[in-house]
Amino acid sequence: MKTLASLTAVLIVAIAGSASAQEARIRWGDLDLSTAAGADAFDARIRSAARKMCRNIPVTGGRAACQTAVRDEAVRLLPGAAQVDYALSRVPLVA
Repeated sequence: MKTLASLTAVLIVAIAGSASAQEARIRWGDLDLSTAAGADAFDARIRSAARKMCRNIPVTGGRAACQTAVRDEAVRLLPGAAQVDYALSRVPLVA
């Protein structure tokens, strides 16, 4: 049952735009967020969703802020253990 749940895990990220709220689904259940490769793939999915969700915002009107908000919301919506795995995979290794 846990395997099935993780394979279908999806985040639904919503932002309020000037015209109407938008929603994006970001799949993450197939990724191992505790690895750099898994976290990189999750980041790429977030960037793709953010570009789509924020495309109608002018560059000078806060597009970068919109994309940052999408990223922050996607990470916030991860379950606790997945957030920890993701955060730890983003910490650079110190030699």
